[in-house]
Amino acid sequence: MVTREHHSDKRYGLGRSLAPLIEELTRRNIEVGYLCQADAGNRSVTALRSLHGFLVKLFGRFFTNTQFIPLLWGIFERINMGRLAAKVMAKEHYTHVHCHDPIIAAGYRWFARLRLSHKARWGVTEHGFGSYAQAFQDEQIYLGTRVMRWLRRWETKILLKAHWVIIPTHSGLKQLERDLSIYPIPNTWQVISHSCSNLNSYSKTEARQRLGWSNEDIYIIAVGRFIELKQFPLLIQACAHLQYPSWKLVLIGEGDRAPLQSLATDLGINERLDFAISDDMGLYYSAADIYVSTSLTESFGLANLEALFMGLPSICTAVGAVPEVLGSGARLVPAQNTFALVEALQTLLENADSRQYWAQQARKWAQNYPDVSAITDAYLAVYQNQPLPELTKQLTYTRDFWQDLHQQVNKWQDCSLPKSLDLPQHANILVIAPHSDDECFGCGGSLALLKQKNCNIKVVIMTDGSKGDPLNYANGNVIDCRQKESIAALNILGIDDIVFLDAIDGEFQYTTDIAKKLSLILDDFVADWIFLPSTLDYHRDHIAISLTVLNVWQQRGYRERVFLYEIWEPVPATWIVNVSKVLALKQQAMQCYQLQLKYNDYDVAITAIMKYRGFYFMGQSEQYAEGFLELEATSWRSVLSQLFNLRSYQESVL
Repeated sequence: MVTREHHSDKRYGLGRSLAPLIEELTRRNIEVGYLCQADAGNRSVTALRSLHGFLVKLFGRFFTNTQFIPLLWGIFERINMGRLAAKVMAKEHYTHVHCHDPIIAAGYRWFARLRLSHKARWGVTEHGFGSYAQAFQDEQIYLGTRVMRWLRRWETKILLKAHWVIIPTHSGLKQLERDLSIYPIPNTWQVISHSCSNLNSYSKTEARQRLGWSNEDIYIIAVGRFIELKQFPLLIQACAHLQYPSWKLVLIGEGDRAPLQSLATDLGINERLDFAISDDMGLYYSAADIYVSTSLTESFGLANLEALFMGLPSICTAVGAVPEVLGSGARLVPAQNTFALVEALQTLLENADSRQYWAQQARKWAQNYPDVSAITDAYLAVYQNQPLPELTKQLTYTRDFWQDLHQQVNKWQDCSLPKSLDLPQHANILVIAPHSDDECFGCGGSLALLKQKNCNIKVVIMTDGSKGDPLNYANGNVIDCRQKESIAALNILGIDDIVFLDAIDGEFQYTTDIAKKLSLILDDFVADWIFLPSTLDYHRDHIAISLTVLNVWQQRGYRERVFLYEIWEPVPATWIVNVSKVLALKQQAMQCYQLQLKYNDYDVAITAIMKYRGFYFMGQSEQYAEGFLELEATSWRSVLSQLFNLRSYQESVL
């Protein structure tokens, strides 16, 4: 086994994922050697540095669009490990050389030709999500277009000459196929999962005693090197928004702690942040309450899998191969989405039932994961050029999972349709619109009917709409134009109480200042109902603004009824409102948004959605309706979690 890892990587990275396989092969009396950077001699490294410096001076000026210095050193490190592998192979008569990097394989292949006395079968595992050329980019070694193309061609040649190529996930194989433009995939390329590490298990009480952790606090842990890809600053920022009295965040890994410590100090949570380095990860998994991963990309995510095996409620970003590896065992959130992360963490902090649910999901998923014996059988079949055996356990749902679903469906009398919503008289209705036009498109018909019932309606338009005219039809007056259009449209519906908060369009983020403004509006207006955009929507601003209002709603004690309206994606409606009598009025109001109608046939699309909702009035002539999902104080968190799971899945595949 040949890698380019250093000691810190062996603790948390590739060396850790290979350890169970090596142990099982050794148990079967197969001699296994392991080479990494620690085995490279000082003399060879010194020679490489001299050659590296010479080539940088000679050719560096020609690579203006590429970070030539780290790229060249990364290639040298790998080729040197290939050279060392060829030397050890010939000296100790190994029969197979497994290179865990294609450039290591290139180095091995070159130098193995010089070892005429002995030859070995060799192959590669692709540990990046897709090509290794892309992995350089992911590690912030940026490549120019020509260099990227050259590296991908080189990688393709290496892989096509290998006796085997192993990829840990099916999604990684698909990405590699796309990156290298290879079709069909050679039959020597196989998908074999990593096995989970052997972890020590402790009772929570014992683990916390050993670590000196308090029994009163809820502990959140995250694992990995302190590098940009892991997005630990985003996790710290998210934790700063948590509304819970007793929590701690522990970051377990190696790297420069100072920037993370400084950020926590600036955000006022320095006392809640701890760091650790450990060779006994089972101790930390046993002691923790919640596991979090905020990575920008993951080719596999071994620490994520370990957390599931230890039964930890887990929140992970839906990136790379994470959805495939974790399946239904963890709650997935979009990458770089602070709002989604805060909401997921807040739910687990406040709700012990939610933590228990995700702990059960983790254990169920782990039960189905292939064990190390089956994975080792698959590796041996590859080494011996034999057909790959079926893994004894597959990453699928358990039989109990399907039985539970069927039993639940069998109890239903019928799949119920949304009910007609009874509109109140003389009520105060607050409408939150991310942009000018959302209020009319999403619930304009219902607002017209509520106005006819003498309700007081206030519309709050959150953003300035500045991104709503990319072709400049408004000659630079887009903000003023969109505000005038909203005023005209709402006047047609009988509404004149309009507030423009003028947040920057397309860049909305939760802040305490915007939360205070919304809280003051609610205190002053004393709303009975609130209409919000759906958290399942395709527009990021819609989701972020909806979460912000729900945060304020929770802080104020759930005083109002809350309804989510639909625009870009239908909601799983619990209520519908028949707007057939005011359809012409809503269509007239929609025509006021001439600027937006220049870009899309919103009037046609929105009318089509209303007609679709009208199907629910069975047996009646053509009807039109608006659909809403009501969030209730007793269940809104679990409903929102399910919506975010679906939205996160969409983010991972779209």
